[in-house]
Amino acid sequence: MLQLELKPVEFFDSDSNAFFFAFPWAKNSPVPENQVMKIQLEHSLLSLSRWEEKWKVPFLVDKPEKTIEQTLDYIRFMTITKNVPDGVYETFTQDQIDTITQYIQDSHTATWFSERGNGKGPNGSHQIITAEIIYYWMIVSNIPWDPAERWHLNKLLTLIRVCSIENSPKKKQSKAEIADEYRRIKAARRAAKK
Repeated sequence: MLQLELKPVEFFDSDSNAFFFAFPWAKNSPVPENQVMKIQLEHSLLSLSRWEEKWKVPFLVDKPEKTIEQTLDYIRFMTITKNVPDGVYETFTQDQIDTITQYIQDSHTATWFSERGNGKGPNGSHQIITAEIIYYWMIVSNIPWDPAERWHLNKLLTLIRVCSIENSPKKKQSKAEIADEYRRIKAARRAAKK
């Protein structure tokens, strides 16, 4: 989960000839200078599913690029904090957008794959990934939707890929590999007897 801390900015009131602090989306509501609004975000299958339901396009593709409206809308769907004013999203700074982007792109796991690539399914095939595809992968991998659909999406996709690898048929060993395995087992038994 990502937590953003939004701070008020300083404004000038020409009528009273005084400076005051307010949040950019509520300029007419002065607040103490040190007041902070905290917003919690989660890049999850649930937010992805809701976004795709609205926009009817796959989210996990690079082309076509998402519009500003689509991007801000995805951040709305990521928001788990209740009662966030709509104006908040239009006042995000570039630094805040960059922080959210880095959070979305972070793997959130120590697991890695030697041939990992964007847009690849758990078996390494190229396909357009949508929420329904991910839900399908969860079903065939016996991953319960709750709580997994609320995990960071990259962590969930990694678990799906691990399940796919672990459940795939094992590669048949060559005669040389079998002979090497027998030699290792024999050597281990001899060492254990000593």
